[in-house]
Amino acid sequence: MTKSIAFPNLGIYLENVGQSIDVFGFEIAFYGITIGIGVIAGILLAAHEAKRTGQNPDHYYDLATYSIILSVMGARIYYVVFAWDYYKDNLWKIFNIREGGLAIYGGVLTAILCMYVFSKVKKLSFGQILDTVGPSLLLGQIIGRWGNFFNREAFGTETESFFRMGLLNSVTGETVYYHPTFLYESIWN
Repeated sequence: MTKSIAFPNLGIYLENVGQSIDVFGFEIAFYGITIGIGVIAGILLAAHEAKRTGQNPDHYYDLATYSIILSVMGARIYYVVFAWDYYKDNLWKIFNIREGGLAIYGGVLTAILCMYVFSKVKKLSFGQILDTVGPSLLLGQIIGRWGNFFNREAFGTETESFFRMGLLNSVTGETVYYHPTFLYESIWN
């Protein structure tokens, strides 16, 4: 896979863009790092917003603990359900998230359900929790989408547009230009 990424109309040419780092023999994907940074930034933003609006920020730290764990499970379940033709014959692979396969829709739906249950147990306003964490979801998405940049995935169709992103086709040796949809969504969010 190519390691260079170019945005020629922006004058940006990046060589040797890696997809992971090795820490003591354990490979950590930049995608996971960007997701982690997005989650931490979202939690801090929610806690800040809670404090600003007179809520207890500790409720949001507690909520984050539950919702992160459950949302990873929900994201995996959602992915597996829609890729069942593969997993039905490879049941043990369901548990191997290191090979990828988390769907944000499942994670978000699970987080909303978790927030609802949390609000009932703690006797808090579900609506206020949604209002408080809404910007955090957007911030996490803004940051997390850059994982697609490092993975060189989730780009759009071929284009010659101003914002086009060039990737070297390893088969033909030619640079092919695509819409950087991760960038569009990050800016749009």
